[in-house]
Amino acid sequence: MCFELCPSSILTQPELKCTFGCRICIGNCRISIHFASDMQYHIPMSRKEKISVVLISASVVLLVSAASVLKSLYGRKTLGELVFEPDYYWADKTADTDKWKFVKTFAGYDYFLYVPPEFKNDIHNEQAKLPLFVLFHGSYCKDISLGRYGRMFTDRKVQDLRHSAVLVLLARCGYYSDCHDTSMLIQNLLIQNECIDRENIIAFGHSQGAYYAVKLACYEPRLFKAVISGSGYYQVSTKEMLKILPIQFWWGNAKNDKGIYEQAWESGRRVAKYCRNSVYAEYESRGHFWVELDDVDPGTGTVFLEWLDKVLNE
Repeated sequence: MCFELCPSSILTQPELKCTFGCRICIGNCRISIHFASDMQYHIPMSRKEKISVVLISASVVLLVSAASVLKSLYGRKTLGELVFEPDYYWADKTADTDKWKFVKTFAGYDYFLYVPPEFKNDIHNEQAKLPLFVLFHGSYCKDISLGRYGRMFTDRKVQDLRHSAVLVLLARCGYYSDCHDTSMLIQNLLIQNECIDRENIIAFGHSQGAYYAVKLACYEPRLFKAVISGSGYYQVSTKEMLKILPIQFWWGNAKNDKGIYEQAWESGRRVAKYCRNSVYAEYESRGHFWVELDDVDPGTGTVFLEWLDKVLNE
């Protein structure tokens, strides 16, 4: 049997309701138990006992309120209805290879999209529920983005964890800057490819791309389930931290990455402490690195692929 407290009556006549249909009322000098049938049972109670019961009731209310606040902060919100924008939906040019589809949008974005072979001709299959990796390159590194990062996430080490789609998004200039534009592009990609699970999108970024992935998560926290940041330097404010608590992070920096580490380490540690299932991997001398599949957090021994497996399949 469990009881539910009705908090509005604590100061006048506190009342507990149980799952079996009875009520417990705290009166001036007694506790009354009212059963679902018309039976009543009265328990005499001293003033001291009543004060104790009221204090316990108030404590229960505080605990329930705290649990409600935590659920609100850590409960992940979904994108809801996607926003259709023609410039992001329609392609100016497309090209296909055996593995990748290249798309040039009218909005000025170019991207490569990988869909696992089993679903390449079945992109409207909503039952597929494919996770999506969105990959952000570093400043002026879009020419190597497909070969370096696209290769990683189409590798069997990742695809064997779970068949996943991969989006290699190229910055319109040498770096990423417009969070609204990027959100619109991803949303219109989801409209086109119904096989992708909009609740299981993971961002990956290196350097300025890592900075931008975190910035985008703060701008639209409903977009990403997780963020993988390698040598990023975005500084998360307290207000932003409250928005991204449900997002899972793998945040990596190296102490000898001068100019970057000094900007990033504090946010990385706060994210690992407060965001759910999050890791801050700090290295002594790894330089300006990107997160790789065989990485291990030197502080806790957490294996990146094991962390990723949990994120993909929870």
